[in-house]
Amino acid sequence: MKYTSILVVEDDPISSAVLAGWARQQGSTVVTVGTTGEADAALVDNTFDLVLSDVHLPGNHRLEWVEQVLAADFPPPIILVTGQPELETTLRAANLPVAGYLVKPVDFVSLGRLVQRLVAEHRHRRELRALSREAAWLLTDSISHPPGGAGALPEKLQKLSLALASEASRSPRETGRTHPDEAWRSVIAETIAVLEKTRHSFRSKELGELRQRLQRLVASDAASALARSAAA
Repeated sequence: MKYTSILVVEDDPISSAVLAGWARQQGSTVVTVGTTGEADAALVDNTFDLVLSDVHLPGNHRLEWVEQVLAADFPPPIILVTGQPELETTLRAANLPVAGYLVKPVDFVSLGRLVQRLVAEHRHRRELRALSREAAWLLTDSISHPPGGAGALPEKLQKLSLALASEASRSPRETGRTHPDEAWRSVIAETIAVLEKTRHSFRSKELGELRQRLQRLVASDAASALARSAAA
């Protein structure tokens, strides 16, 4: 977990020190806070790969703070930790796209495996998101490119195509996602719209293949979400 940035939200100093100490031993950088307000400020000022949060915090009695964080644009994965599991909060967590719900004392071997998987997936999605936005920007900036901008377009399209192909081939179990990623899907849909607008200006083979991959990916994602809804 080298170079991983983790936010620990824990109002118990001992638990906070234990979680932060473990994360630092794995090579992560750690920011510790004791309240949801401090956590909000930290999330504004930093980019985290993961949030480790206690369940029982002021302002988070029904996981409303967790829900607020997850509703943000491209939030980091959240692992909840509690020493007092309650049926209400457990059920509530099950209906939110939290990445994990652990009971103290924490099994750090299992936590380590979970964190590695979640961070890798989050960074993969971050790269995909950045490539999507950059490709969309290059496609729409047909009047004046920055130095080297026009020449960078084929390379960006190729990287995005490869990233999307990789994403489409990964199963939900491999990605660790049990809920649709609305922010990610929104970015892909945005890119499709841009590609559609520029289809008369850009007729490269790479662009055609990219449009087809994007359309198949979103259609597949929507079908999966519908199937999960019907099965629930």
